[in-house]
Amino acid sequence: MASSLVLGFTAEKPLSIYTDAALKTFTDPTTFDLFAAVALITLLGYILNETGLMAETIEGLRGILSSRVLLSLIPALFGILTMPGGALMSAPFNELEADRLKLSSEQKTYMNVWFRHVWFWASPISPTPILAAALAGFTQREFLFAEMPLFAVSVAIGFVASRGFMGKPVEKGSASKDYRIVVKGLAPIAAVISLSLLGLPIWVALTLGIAMILIIKHVSLSAFMGFVRKGIRWDIAIAVVAMLYFRYLIIISGSVNALLSNLLNQGIPLLLILVAVPVAVGVISATPTVGLAMAFPLLVPMCGNMSVYLAGFMYAGIVSGYLASPMHLCLVLTNGYYKSSLGKVYRYLVPSAIALYLATGAYNLLMNGV
Repeated sequence: MASSLVLGFTAEKPLSIYTDAALKTFTDPTTFDLFAAVALITLLGYILNETGLMAETIEGLRGILSSRVLLSLIPALFGILTMPGGALMSAPFNELEADRLKLSSEQKTYMNVWFRHVWFWASPISPTPILAAALAGFTQREFLFAEMPLFAVSVAIGFVASRGFMGKPVEKGSASKDYRIVVKGLAPIAAVISLSLLGLPIWVALTLGIAMILIIKHVSLSAFMGFVRKGIRWDIAIAVVAMLYFRYLIIISGSVNALLSNLLNQGIPLLLILVAVPVAVGVISATPTVGLAMAFPLLVPMCGNMSVYLAGFMYAGIVSGYLASPMHLCLVLTNGYYKSSLGKVYRYLVPSAIALYLATGAYNLLMNGV
């Protein structure tokens, strides 16, 4: 919002530019959809954690899967829960499996951080791709279907990077087999993802998923109201509205056109701008939603006829820069929990982030026809 105030003041336009942008923002159905989706996503994660359903699901998986599989699956499951520094939640659960495989502290940190973040390319209940799609002018479904193959790429990079220290397969955990616990725990998440990919508005799918959890765990109305009071991250939801307002103010002011003309007149290729700015913003912001809010409103208008793959190319830079950022909260917290050396963690993390950017960037450019 501070950036919006500065932008409007320096745009050499009437002050009505502020109200024009506000009118556009609050009459756009996307604003309500995103606000409700982000609020409900944070509530879903809070309820899964507070009711113990996620912990029960992981215990059930221990009786079915080997430690090698669980070591990547546990952080991935917790990665569905949207919360700052959420990797600290999966670290204790992952420690038992990592110790069975005799992993070092740095290897534990890498596995916990990397596999928590594979959902950037596939999850319809992650705010990051939802915001990227909205800021680029696409539906969430269009964006995710275009980027879905990169989920497998991200997972594959994690397995390739860890193949040297994972050791021999370890037998399944000592927990008893109970498929009912696993099915019961994963059903609400699977329902939300499936319904949203089928085209149901994400906030509707999330509402149904939350209702399933309340029924499964027999949550009372008073307990649910307590979850609503404590679980919804209103700051993140309101930030979504601020991002959309900033985007409309940029469009109305026309300031990006002047910026683009100036950069191109200096001889700077547009492709170089689309590489350097997202990566730098991803590293500096250390939060993908903030990186999107900073970069997309500025870069999208520069691209003229925006395609979903060009948006994906910029998105890849933000995500890759964020993953390797030394200010990345998940990395900082996991590093502290396992008492690992950040420099040694980077031996695994930085090559993985570079490989991810090269693969995802090349895919999007090729699909875009470059």
